[in-house]
Amino acid sequence: MSKRKPENHQSEGPFERIASTAVRLMYSQGYAGTSINQVIDESESHKASFYRYFQTKEDLGKEYIDRQGRDFREAWERLMERSENPTEFIHRWMALLKKQVKSGKYFGCPLARFMGSLDRPDIEWARQSSDVLESWISCLENYFNKSKKEFLLPQNFNSRSKAELFLKLFQGNSQFYVMTHDPKYFIELEEEMLSQLKNIL
Repeated sequence: MSKRKPENHQSEGPFERIASTAVRLMYSQGYAGTSINQVIDESESHKASFYRYFQTKEDLGKEYIDRQGRDFREAWERLMERSENPTEFIHRWMALLKKQVKSGKYFGCPLARFMGSLDRPDIEWARQSSDVLESWISCLENYFNKSKKEFLLPQNFNSRSKAELFLKLFQGNSQFYVMTHDPKYFIELEEEMLSQLKNIL
């Protein structure tokens, strides 16, 4: 694994260096495969700095879920702002996923990646993960509702159920890609989502 740092690595404070490094490593290697010492080493920090902000590795895990949840949602919101309609949003989202796949930096849904790498089930993290998932569903639901008000989607489009379905389609196809490394699943994901925009139940 490359030890490439963000371009502004040296200008970041110790908390940001440690947190961003932990997120990068836990996403690429999984929670169980990432050690505190590796995070300290690759963030060019001292142990004293680490323990000033994070008492345990579990604290890093909580930070990971929070950050990945927020970053995923904010990336969506940027794509939504740039898109004239939901169809364009889907195209932009899939283009972003395919770019990540091509660069070798896509390891699946960040939440699924983390939760699937745990040594054992953790109820507290499951709750935190559920809260993040709900924020993603709500973000997509609100976008669909806004599109309905702008007459970009039919009024009988069930925003909530479609938002949940889109996340399920994303999770399923992402997992198939992780298992096979076959990019066809993103092509199928795009087709399935676009068909749902047209298939009003």
